[in-house]
Amino acid sequence: MQNPRPGKNALIAPILLCLLGIGGCQPPDPPKISPAETPKIQDNSRLTLNNATLEQANPTGQSLWKIQVKKATYSQDQKIAQLESVKGNIYQDGKVVLQVSADRGQVYKEGQEILLEDNIVAIDPRNQAVIRAKEVRWQPKEGLLIVRRDLKGSHRQVEAIATEGRYDTRREKLELVGNIVATAKEPRVRLTTDRLTWEIPKKLLSTDRPMTFDRYEKNEAIDRLSATGGSWELDNRRVILRDKIEYRSIDPPLQIAGQQAIWNYRERTISSDRPAELFQYEENVSITGNRVFVDLNGRIARLQDGVNGQNRSTGAKLYSQTLTWKMAEKTVEADGNVVYDQPEPKFNVTGDTAVGRLVDNNIVVSSRSRDRVVTEIYPR
Repeated sequence: MQNPRPGKNALIAPILLCLLGIGGCQPPDPPKISPAETPKIQDNSRLTLNNATLEQANPTGQSLWKIQVKKATYSQDQKIAQLESVKGNIYQDGKVVLQVSADRGQVYKEGQEILLEDNIVAIDPRNQAVIRAKEVRWQPKEGLLIVRRDLKGSHRQVEAIATEGRYDTRREKLELVGNIVATAKEPRVRLTTDRLTWEIPKKLLSTDRPMTFDRYEKNEAIDRLSATGGSWELDNRRVILRDKIEYRSIDPPLQIAGQQAIWNYRERTISSDRPAELFQYEENVSITGNRVFVDLNGRIARLQDGVNGQNRSTGAKLYSQTLTWKMAEKTVEADGNVVYDQPEPKFNVTGDTAVGRLVDNNIVVSSRSRDRVVTEIYPR
């Protein structure tokens, strides 16, 4: 899209003369103005149009925007129009990309920018996204809607508020900045961060900044998750997290820490193929594995590829290749190269499998062959 040539889109004096019927000349390709009432010249030589339709086209004749206003008042040099009760369409490549309304507005830069203020609603008819704000600026050449104050974006699956942002109409992408809160329903989750990109057709939100997620049941937060960056897949109801992940569940009482994970918040599951630590903070028991899957609703965790369990209160440790932790029963089932080490009384047991409770040091180690169970007792 190219800028109109100087003089073709400003409401300069020849246009005023033609509007008022004072002269027969007309500059080529002027902005179209269709007042429903006869234009009036105020005492200060400003042109006022009531119940008018304003339209701006690009050099090829395609509409850039077309709006209806209750009142339009032009400055003395005819370069700025003050608008009241604005409603209309914004176009791109001949198609409507935004349907807008606002209490007030301005047209300036020879029609190349529009400023809207107060009670702004902008709807993208292609994806039904809705943007509300107190101040926005439309730049046709860049295809950008710049939101200056109190942005609120909404769609069928999520709502988001932010201090400011911008909407790229070509990519249908909304970028939000500052004090962001994004909320989804069924189940209810809330994301807070300070920068967020929302790719509306992909139903994807992403950030490279610290973020916090809360999951609610009956208006009570039962899960909280934080990480440095990640992406939120709305259709899959899952969040892919990276770097400094911390997860805290109220029921069951569990904390999870790691560097990469996938959280399915509808099913309340967390999986990771990187090292992660699970900590049952009420019983002071932790288990670490290189691959982890946790089902919080089922209250079960499975860890693989080298597992280290520890009772932090007593110092007892359990090592194995794989481990299943049944949180409701407070039991563990370990398999593969099992080592159980207990400091008080001091002894060490090795075998193929182990079953028991780390919380009270009640572990039974066994082997598929009796000869393979080895117990070492260390007398005082």
